[in-house]
Amino acid sequence: MKTSTVTTGTTDIAHVLQELGVDVRRVGDREISGCCPVHERTTGKADRSPSWSMNAISGLWICHSCGARGTLSSLVSELSGNPDSVMAVNQLLMESGLNRLKSGDAVPYVPDVDWITYNRFGHPPVRECVKRNIDPDVAKAHGIRWNYEKSAWIIPIVSPLGELMGWQEKGFGWFNNTPKGVKKGDTLFGIERFIAKTALLVESPLDVVRFASAFTNVQSLATFGAYVTSKQLKTLSTVASKVIVAMDNDSTGIESARNLFKSLPRFKNGVLWFAYGTSKAKDIGDMSDDEVENGLRNSSVVPWWLT
Repeated sequence: MKTSTVTTGTTDIAHVLQELGVDVRRVGDREISGCCPVHERTTGKADRSPSWSMNAISGLWICHSCGARGTLSSLVSELSGNPDSVMAVNQLLMESGLNRLKSGDAVPYVPDVDWITYNRFGHPPVRECVKRNIDPDVAKAHGIRWNYEKSAWIIPIVSPLGELMGWQEKGFGWFNNTPKGVKKGDTLFGIERFIAKTALLVESPLDVVRFASAFTNVQSLATFGAYVTSKQLKTLSTVASKVIVAMDNDSTGIESARNLFKSLPRFKNGVLWFAYGTSKAKDIGDMSDDEVENGLRNSSVVPWWLT
């Protein structure tokens, strides 16, 4: 059972940051502030006047001086040198709680689901990755697993903080979520790894992995389906300065995209719509690399269903 409250979680995050060497100056229930830990890399000079802050609930952070921004997981990955940011932040959260328990300070954070249970699933078969144009190493980096008994993909549902909320089991024409009722609408698949300025917004987590297998200049985030929540939009607007919308090219996806056309918040560098053109593909997972590249290059302020 999860024992942390907002305040306890805030303290956990502050301890993680301190273990990483971040100069934390103030810890509040909703915000942690201090000196920017990436300021020197970004500007060539250390942050002498605290200009960095992190949302203690979402883990999203920004330096108001150098403009750097990201998630708790991406920061842990960068400062710890561990490329597996999801596992790294989860381990640091646990170690932080355990260290404080030993000192008689606080109760450790105990997740509802854990990575040990999750990692009992095997890695996806190479043949299944090839079918979807997915690089097996990229799938592994995104935490994708495989249920060999059911021949199903196992997709982690990870919060912006890097915590494992649960997972989605996806077979041919069906899916199940563990635990039941997990709030996947509170996050975006790929958010814990997101460090780019431009985000390609898609529906399926596997399309995020497929995209990352071929392209690096733009990162993709997935909504876990056609329905997009206000919380997902808020998170998206916090981490990305530009968005290319590529919801599925079917009736449900187009209806979702129409709703986004009306409700998307403003982005510093604007919103574009992926150019499906004359392609009959339902999504980028059904497209070749050349088709995806053309769709990106020809992205427009005019939605694809209107062209």
